[in-house]
Amino acid sequence: MGRPRILVVDDEQSIRTLLTGRLEREGFQAKACQSAEEAETEFKKGGEVGVMITDLKMPGKDGFELMKWAKGENANLKTIVITGHGEKNVAVQALRQGASDYLEKPFDLDELVHTVRRCMREYQLEIDNRELVDRLEARVERVEGKDEDKFWYVSKSKSMTKVNDWLSVLRRESMRGGGEEPSVIVLGESGTGKEGIARMVHAGSQRGKGPWVAVNCANFSEQLLDSELFGHEKGSFTGANQLKRGLFEIAKGGTLFLDEIGEMDIKLQSKLLRVLQEKSFRRVGGTVDLDSDVRVVAATNRDLGERVKRGDFRDDLYHRLARVTIELPPLRDRTEDLVPMATQFAERAFGSRGKTFGGFTPEAEAAVKDYSWPGNVREMLNVVERIALIWQGSGPVSGKDLSLPGSLKRAAQEVAQYGDGRHVRPLVSPFSTPDDEGVTGYMELKKKWTESFEREYLINSLTRNSGNVSAASREAQIDRSNYLRLLRRYGIRAVEYRKAA
Repeated sequence: MGRPRILVVDDEQSIRTLLTGRLEREGFQAKACQSAEEAETEFKKGGEVGVMITDLKMPGKDGFELMKWAKGENANLKTIVITGHGEKNVAVQALRQGASDYLEKPFDLDELVHTVRRCMREYQLEIDNRELVDRLEARVERVEGKDEDKFWYVSKSKSMTKVNDWLSVLRRESMRGGGEEPSVIVLGESGTGKEGIARMVHAGSQRGKGPWVAVNCANFSEQLLDSELFGHEKGSFTGANQLKRGLFEIAKGGTLFLDEIGEMDIKLQSKLLRVLQEKSFRRVGGTVDLDSDVRVVAATNRDLGERVKRGDFRDDLYHRLARVTIELPPLRDRTEDLVPMATQFAERAFGSRGKTFGGFTPEAEAAVKDYSWPGNVREMLNVVERIALIWQGSGPVSGKDLSLPGSLKRAAQEVAQYGDGRHVRPLVSPFSTPDDEGVTGYMELKKKWTESFEREYLINSLTRNSGNVSAASREAQIDRSNYLRLLRRYGIRAVEYRKAA
């Protein structure tokens, strides 16, 4: 893109000649226009206009109209208006409508050049800042990865204050440049979004444009993880048929994320410590030291302090990694975030399927806040994804739609009439806990929970629909014949749930 131009708009030939002549001698690209209409034509021709100098009083469209139109074409445009001697009120009005400065006739040309230079600097600074923000947003989107990793920056919870403070500190220090960026370890329960925080550390660092490489240490044996991290030479072990570059080579100039670092074998921990200290490593079976230009960010859901005490994790490696420790709280400690986060996930999930998310009912919001979310952010994402997948209605999502285990138990029991109308039957809360005493096997317990859920769901759906099987099956989105088959399996008679006429 070429240098921004300057438009000089005035109906007086002498003023246009005077101003453009001086500006061109100062090295600016200046174009003269005798009317607002001609200036608009210049804008439409293309080419960047950074500063516009315009008279306010002209035949046809005046300067005020031109200013408003030009701002619509280029929001960053800087406008300097020309006013007559003593027309302070007009100048103030122009400044209120977005002008950057004004020049009063007769002109001081040195003052003109000074004003134009300042306006052009401001214009260029805004453009540069906008481009910087655009690049950062694009980079963040590129490294954010999984949906559950995109939650931290919308957090309003007090429990997340330290997390956000650390991210701000790391970004600020990164912008200063200079020294080596410290290793970071992110602690937190499974599903809290530790990798998302690690990605944000990478995106806001000096290495943000470099590679982002992640590995889960729990997925590899000691030998395979050694080869995965550091690579191997051809023939170094059985099956090593060719040279392999490790992740420390692949991540050169960027960030290597070691997820579940607490699962790393103690022998491999020694090798990792050497890499962090010496900034070099060798491939498995190699004899040559290779330089390491990688920032390590690690994460774990284990208590590393306890593992250090037991001798399962090296104390010196722990302190080397934990120069910055970010402790990510579980979702149950982030009450203020629960509904906004669920809403954000739901809007994305519904929108990706071409559906409209109508919000949550008050009952559903209470259920979201009341539930403990043992699976944390990942579980919440799965819940809203399930709802979005099966959603066929309109309006807000209810607590019943959420079907969170035990979340509706605290709601007041509803009462529905059935049979002859003289009896009442309390609605059964969805997912109420079956009696698990004596049941330890996975399949047996799973069967018991499934049966409990199916039975209670059928009873609730029949109650809501006054025993009308067709209506209940449509609500459940189950074929009527399959719905009847389920009723027979559990010995449930729809007639018992019909209200008296």
